[in-house]
Amino acid sequence: MEEASANKRGSISALANGLNILEVLSAARGLRGVTEIAAQTQLHKSTVSRVLSTLEEYQLVEQDGASRKFRLGVGLVALAGPLLARMDLPRAGGDLIQAVSEATNESCALVAWTGREGIVVDHVDSPRLVKHITPIGTRIARPRSASVQVFLAEVDQAQRTQLNPDYEQFADEFDATYAEIIKRGYAINDGDTDPEEWSVASPIRDFRGD
Repeated sequence: MEEASANKRGSISALANGLNILEVLSAARGLRGVTEIAAQTQLHKSTVSRVLSTLEEYQLVEQDGASRKFRLGVGLVALAGPLLARMDLPRAGGDLIQAVSEATNESCALVAWTGREGIVVDHVDSPRLVKHITPIGTRIARPRSASVQVFLAEVDQAQRTQLNPDYEQFADEFDATYAEIIKRGYAINDGDTDPEEWSVASPIRDFRGD
């Protein structure tokens, strides 16, 4: 009984540590390193490193490749998606996807890439009676989805092998498809994931071209 109570206290403590670290990153303006987070949470650096490793596994934080510092991850969007969908908040790409939806009379979604899958962070429904709806927080991992194809076109062959189970068998075909996506600037899903699904996806880049 005492051992069970100790394990419970340990689990609660680990959860609290994780929440404290997420709060620090949420309030941060920019990236934060392990030492900075440890100072703000008053946790040992080894504890911070272990907790960050777990949070990164669940995509709740992400590490900057250059500085090795951390920021919040887009996996939080998947958790908050149902809540955000109920709230009248300004949305990340609202004006852009609203304009695309109005121009095409089709549904339009804004998808963020986690490094392993896409997560819908904003969505506008088509005015048509028959339409495709992708709720905020939806995870998209099918390699032939248009949005996933856009991201896979940007990564190397090792990552394509890891993320696309069919890649090794049809590498030449996929490489040709990804090269064409890079050339024309968009990907097409012409019934590749479902006979009744047709979609187009194009990357949105920042001022650095990333």
